[in-house]
Amino acid sequence: MEITIVLEQMFVLFSLMAVGFLLRKFNILSQAGNSILTRLILVAIMPAAIITGVVNTPGGQENLYLLYVLAVSIFVFILMTLLSILVARLTGAKTQEDRGALASTGLFGNIAYMGFPLALILFGSDSVFYAVLFNLVFNTFALSFGIKLLTGTGAKLSLRLIFNASMNASLLAIGLFMLNVSLPPLVTAPLTHLGNMLTPTGMILLGSILAEMNPKEILFGWRIYIAIAVKLLIAPLMVFLVLSQFVPSPLMLGLFVVLAAVPSAPRTAMLAVHYGGNHKLVSQGIFLSTILSIVTIPFLIYLLAL
Repeated sequence: MEITIVLEQMFVLFSLMAVGFLLRKFNILSQAGNSILTRLILVAIMPAAIITGVVNTPGGQENLYLLYVLAVSIFVFILMTLLSILVARLTGAKTQEDRGALASTGLFGNIAYMGFPLALILFGSDSVFYAVLFNLVFNTFALSFGIKLLTGTGAKLSLRLIFNASMNASLLAIGLFMLNVSLPPLVTAPLTHLGNMLTPTGMILLGSILAEMNPKEILFGWRIYIAIAVKLLIAPLMVFLVLSQFVPSPLMLGLFVVLAAVPSAPRTAMLAVHYGGNHKLVSQGIFLSTILSIVTIPFLIYLLAL
């Protein structure tokens, strides 16, 4: 069953990516158009997706337990961050932008589009609570530390850079979830429609970026395959080995492993375009990791008996 879900998600993602690829090849999209699309996603679409991902999810958990799940999520991301940065340095990539692109490929996953459907199929509706909080932590890391990682150690991470529209939406979403606040339908309906644009616009943008690259740039380069191995195999195995020592819930353990194993996130390419990172290397990692996850996700599920 999980293989069918992965294949279905892959087909949708690559179909949308093909649309962006053709739009760029026929000059309907341009580099300037990519920049405009990126700003639209980061300023409007992504904040809406973050908020609706929380307000459309039933809350009602005790705040102490919420803090526990958030703490475990942060711990998982710290583990994955240290591993990804270490491996990126060991590859010997020459520039900080290249090392940041490799580390980001190994760190940030496509949780919203790949992780949530897999969570529902493998672990049931009870897993949504954990997945939403894990995704909030992901957004917070990606929209703060992730920007600095992509742009280099010399980049100044100012308050204006940290508290961007998407980051503010993430903090608001955490508050709404912790307080179990429900927004009226007149507010959630337009936000939901706007947030639903995240996957199609993100994949169209990724396809447009790939259209600017030749096949050699897309398929070759040994360093990116090491970063992908970290994302798809090494990091989830490490999460399993560490969390199994102190997380008693099989549901939480299995879910966090699966969420750590999803392919690289398209929004990383958006951040790289917007803030000046190596967007081509990031896009290559997203494309290849998405293909390879067809094999690696079912393999991990079978290996770890999730």
